[in-house]
Amino acid sequence: MATKKDFTAANTGRVYSTIENATADTTHEREQERKHLRPPVIEKRARGTDPSEEEVQTAREYGKTQGRKGVKALRVNMAFTPEVHDYIRVMARVRGETITQFTNHVFQVSMEQNAEIYHKAIDFFNSL
Repeated sequence: MATKKDFTAANTGRVYSTIENATADTTHEREQERKHLRPPVIEKRARGTDPSEEEVQTAREYGKTQGRKGVKALRVNMAFTPEVHDYIRVMARVRGETITQFTNHVFQVSMEQNAEIYHKAIDFFNSL
């Protein structure tokens, strides 16, 4: 019969501190986002009435498009490697978000970091 292994002496502090560091900033960051970016109430419209362009834009920004006639989310079909898909799925769960919310956050951070390059590229395309 096999004996049970004793892992009480294993040093797990490094693992726990890594997890804590990886999730601590995002938790605080998410709390700050929730305080400052409370989504406005977007009313569902009666049949036969079309939403204004402002209502469509607001619904898209806050991900509140489901069930609203005339308000469709912009969609992209993407394929990921299994490793990247697993990362996205796990990190979204760690942050307490959906995969869509997490990927939007990642792209938003990238947009902020590369704003200057992005604007130069837009200017270049517009000059053609």
